[in-house]
Amino acid sequence: MKTKSKLFFTDTKKIIRKYPENKKRIQKESKNLHIFFCEGLILTKKINNKIKINFLSKENPLMSYVDLTVYLGKSKSKSLYVHNLSLNKKNKDKFNQIEFFNNILKQEKLFNSTFSDLRITFAGLSLKDSSIAGLAKSLINWKLENKFCTKCGIKFESFTNDHWEIKCEHCNKVYFPRIDPVIIVIIINDNETLIGRSHHFPVKLYSCLAGFVELGETLENAAMREIKEEVGLNIYDIKFITNQPWPFPSSLMIGLSAKTKDRKLIIDNNEIEDAFWVSKEDLKLVLNGKADNFIPARKGTIARYLLEKWVNDEM
Repeated sequence: MKTKSKLFFTDTKKIIRKYPENKKRIQKESKNLHIFFCEGLILTKKINNKIKINFLSKENPLMSYVDLTVYLGKSKSKSLYVHNLSLNKKNKDKFNQIEFFNNILKQEKLFNSTFSDLRITFAGLSLKDSSIAGLAKSLINWKLENKFCTKCGIKFESFTNDHWEIKCEHCNKVYFPRIDPVIIVIIINDNETLIGRSHHFPVKLYSCLAGFVELGETLENAAMREIKEEVGLNIYDIKFITNQPWPFPSSLMIGLSAKTKDRKLIIDNNEIEDAFWVSKEDLKLVLNGKADNFIPARKGTIARYLLEKWVNDEM
């Protein structure tokens, strides 16, 4: 099995973040691409069994339900706009929002369109679409959750939505979208690696262990602390392998490898649900779909990449 894994959400260099000089004119351009979210789900379409972002025009009826718009940037010559859809408070209590907007799509005869959970569907997208979708999700989510200035406490009067950052019009403090660093580690003991599962994982899914980097920590410090806390192992020979943006909600996954001489696991069930050692041969069978002992991390994730690199002796 050759490693051909591509890490999704990583092609954002092709999205040019150049703020429009004449934003009113650019907003009216017919060639703009409009991306829609509702309750964190992204509007997609399925064509010939392939999932794509459903870019709609500004004339679509959904535009009348937009409560936040953010300028994402340019892809080639087209401007990208991200919109969040929401019913007013009165109608939110009467309708299921997703069902309400899906009905509008049906009325517009967009029968192949639906709001999708990006965490589940990203592997079905092209690398370009996944990168645009991931960046759009992170940015719109950050704007929705940051409505007050932490310096003066005033609610932001208006968003400068032609820019990613937010400026408080009262005290002039500028806020930039935050990203949280997370280490994810493949732990190796001779011919075995350790895999574990969080409480929120789908049934039977196992992955590499991961955790947030805390204040004052290096990546190595964070890895040693997290692994010790979760499974009681001491690790060493920690090496950087790769990294991946992860828009759930807005992290940078930093892939590391580490070795250990320890075998006994002391699992902290407040941190993870389960963990066990798996041999290279058994893991290869699972990754190739020839065994169903457990479900490995999804293709396109950094965890899957680390596991495949290890079983192929490429690490």
